Amino acid sequence: MTTFQQSFDVRVRRQLPDKAIFWPTAIGYGDQPQNGDSTKFPGLTAIKARRKAVPVAPLAEFVNAARNAQDRILILDEYLFKPPEGTFQIRVEEVLSWFPVSLEAGDVRLLTASTGNSDLDNDLSKRFTERATQINRAGLFDTRRHVIQVRFTLKTNFPYVHDRFAIIDDELWHFGATVGGLHEHVNAVTRGWAADDHNAPDFFETAWTGDPDMGHSFSKPTRQR
Repeated sequence: MTTFQQSFDVRVRRQLPDKAIFWPTAIGYGDQPQNGDSTKFPGLTAIKARRKAVPVAPLAEFVNAARNAQDRILILDEYLFKPPEGTFQIRVEEVLSWFPVSLEAGDVRLLTASTGNSDLDNDLSKRFTERATQINRAGLFDTRRHVIQVRFTLKTNFPYVHDRFAIIDDELWHFGATVGGLHEHVNAVTRGWAADDHNAPDFFETAWTGDPDMGHSFSKPTRQR
């Protein structure tokens, strides 16, 4: 019988998909009519349609991967919660939707920058903690305690990153703009990279902990399983 400690220590590994590049476009303008995912640069009509859309459609490939994650979801993006004016609550609901009560991945961490309002930051953290509580109460994974953490320290404790990326299980996703393909301008997303081959998990942990030379850092977290 697998003990709780054994389930804590054993990493879930799944086969990586083929490497691919996508451009988020507008609903109906992608390679598949039901979403805005495109494997080619969008044409001018699609570009203008996306810029007018409120909210813009996320990259369906990424959302599906996040919702079906088995182990971890690690996101690094300074602008994750800095959407266009008037769409903040829409953005929060979109990101929350990536973590349904059926989520199997137990380690979910979002590293971003402060919204500029400490009360708003605290409210965001609370909402994601509540989502983890909902997942745990659903009881679909009895041996795993799910944790969703948000840190708003990327700009203050590790102000060295321009790119945005995510790690889902063992797969590295690289984003030209907002994680999830949520920016309205033309931007590309690549997937299918082996995260360990590129030291992505170690880099995330370094950023998550923070640079002590910046005046503050966190101790390295214990992975939740």
